[in-house]
Amino acid sequence: MKEQELQAANARTLSRMPGEGEIQYTISASDDSTIAVEVYKTRLMRKRKHLLFFRSFSGCFLHAPDRPENSRLDLTIDATSIICRDQWLRPRQQRRVTEYVRNVALAADRRPQIQFSSSRLTPKSLRGFVVEGVLNVGGITRVLKLNLVLSPRSNARLQLDADAAVRLSDFGIKPPSSRFALVGTKDEALIHLLLWARLPGPNVK
Repeated sequence: MKEQELQAANARTLSRMPGEGEIQYTISASDDSTIAVEVYKTRLMRKRKHLLFFRSFSGCFLHAPDRPENSRLDLTIDATSIICRDQWLRPRQQRRVTEYVRNVALAADRRPQIQFSSSRLTPKSLRGFVVEGVLNVGGITRVLKLNLVLSPRSNARLQLDADAAVRLSDFGIKPPSSRFALVGTKDEALIHLLLWARLPGPNVK
């Protein structure tokens, strides 16, 4: 995805103006703010997993401190920015996995945006929230439920730690053939988000 396209998507997200009692935080990719997908292997490789990261994404978190269940999360992810970081694979094999996921599984050249928009946050009995929303991958939309822990770190930053299990087949992603290093993977995958949400401003630390 071109940088201007990601900026335009972010502008549309930010157009959701905060309501009364809401604070708008911005989200972007960094060394500390990450979105990763874990895909586990099968059979003899069942103790292994593929670890895939998106290097470019943006979004916003509308936080309602007094009524956190009214908070909202919106993300736009650049599907072309995905990269394999499996330490157990050689660099050439990592590149093959990256190319397969980007070009075949996600068809990122034709559908470069992955989008998530929440509709409801429900407090959990012990800690955190269940975030229900819609995830769009490759033009296929499914309801997604994230387990979220929200941690204020300062007046200007929030940490969002969330995860969700998905079935790849729900988004039309088929098991790879024997030509690719991804052969022998499970249909289930784990999405993990560790996001730093910041108040807009050049001097926010």
